[in-house]
Amino acid sequence: MKTRFLIYTAVIVLGVLHSCDKIEEGEYLKDDAYIWNGRKIVILDMTGHKCGHCPRGHEVITELITKYGDAVVPIAIHGTSNARPETQDTALPFHYDFRTDIGDFLTGRDSPGYYGDLFLPTGIVNSYAVEKLSGYYNWETQLAEYIALYPEFLIEIEANTNIADSSINCSVKTITNMDNARKISLTVLVVEDHIIQWQKDYNSNPENIEDYEHNHVLRAGFNGAFGEIINKNNSLATVGQEITKSYSIKQNPNWVIDNCMIVAFVYDNDTKEILQAEVFPLKK
Repeated sequence: MKTRFLIYTAVIVLGVLHSCDKIEEGEYLKDDAYIWNGRKIVILDMTGHKCGHCPRGHEVITELITKYGDAVVPIAIHGTSNARPETQDTALPFHYDFRTDIGDFLTGRDSPGYYGDLFLPTGIVNSYAVEKLSGYYNWETQLAEYIALYPEFLIEIEANTNIADSSINCSVKTITNMDNARKISLTVLVVEDHIIQWQKDYNSNPENIEDYEHNHVLRAGFNGAFGEIINKNNSLATVGQEITKSYSIKQNPNWVIDNCMIVAFVYDNDTKEILQAEVFPLKK
C-alpha cells in the first residue's frame, strides 16, 4: 500500500523582513516563549544502553521537544562499547543490539570512530563538525542560536513501503528558500521510536531498567553516514530551485514500521552546519 506525504515548511516573504525592524508580538511568537520561523534543528545524541549517565541526555531531549515541538529533530546514535550487547540470550539483560554501521563509523565500536574517543553521553546540535561536540547541559543554549533563524532550504518527502519486497522507497526534494551559493549535502536516515529494552541508569534503583523506552533511535541510512553532495559547485542557487533524490532500502525484521520515520536534512558541506530537516512518519 502506498503512502504519500508532503511536508511543507512555511515560506517567509523576505520583503516583510527588510521592511520591518521589529517583529510584531504574536506574529511569529510561539507559546509566548520563543520565536520560531520554521528552521528545524537536528540533535545528534551519542548514546548507549549500557551508559548509566545517558538517560540524562534523553531527558534533556524530551524537555526540548516539550518546549520547542517540531523544531527539534533528535537522532539517537547508539555507539562505543556502551552499545555492545552483553549476551545473545533474549531472557537476559542487555541482549538487544542497537548498533548500526553508521553509528559504528561515527562513534566507534571496539576502537574510536570518526568523532574520536567519546565519553557518553555527548552530542552535536545542528552540525556534523567534530569541534561542535558538547554535553547535554549545553544543548538548549546551542539550539537557541538557531531557533529564530529563517530556513535557507525547505524539504519535501514522499515515501512508500512495499510489503512484497520489504522495501522502503523515498523521494526527497530540497527547495532553495533563500538565494545562496552553498555547497550542500543531503543525509537521509531511518529512525525508530518506542523500542522497549534494557537501559542502565545510575539515578535509578535498581540501575538496570528492563522496560526503558528508547526513542529517536537510528536504524539505517539511505545514503551513508554523511549523505551525498547534491549541489557541488557553490554556484548561486535562487529561490524556488529544486533538487530531487530518490532512495530505497530494505526493512529490517526487527523494525516496527509504524514506529519508524524518515529523517532527511541538508547541511553545508564546507562548514558542516545543518541547514534544514524534515521528518516523515512511516506506516504500513
